[in-house]
Amino acid sequence: MIESAFVAIERTIQFRLIHDGAMSAAEVISSHRRLYQRGAEIGLYDDAFGEELAELWNRNRTKTYYRLGIATQEQAEAMYRLADDIHRHLIDMTRVSHECICRG
Repeated sequence: MIESAFVAIERTIQFRLIHDGAMSAAEVISSHRRLYQRGAEIGLYDDAFGEELAELWNRNRTKTYYRLGIATQEQAEAMYRLADDIHRHLIDMTRVSHECICRG
C-alpha cells in the first residue's frame, strides 16, 4: 500500500503539472525528489512540503519497496490517507474534478 500511495501522489502532481502547462505530457521526470520540487515551483504547495514528501519517500517507500523493512498497518493507512488528501486537494484546485473517476 505504501508504493501505491506514492504512485497516487506522484501521478496527481504530474497531472497538475501537465494541466497547468508546467510540463508536457511527453516529459518524463525520473527523480521523485525533482517531481516534488516541480510541484512546489508552480505553487501546488510550499517548498517545505515538497521537501517533506521527498524525505518521506526516501525514508519509507524505498525501505518497503526494496524489502529493507516492513511497514506497519498504521503506516500504510497513514500513507493512504495522505495520498487521498493530496489527491483531493490538488484535483479540487483544478476546477476539473468532475473528470476524475475517483469521485464516485
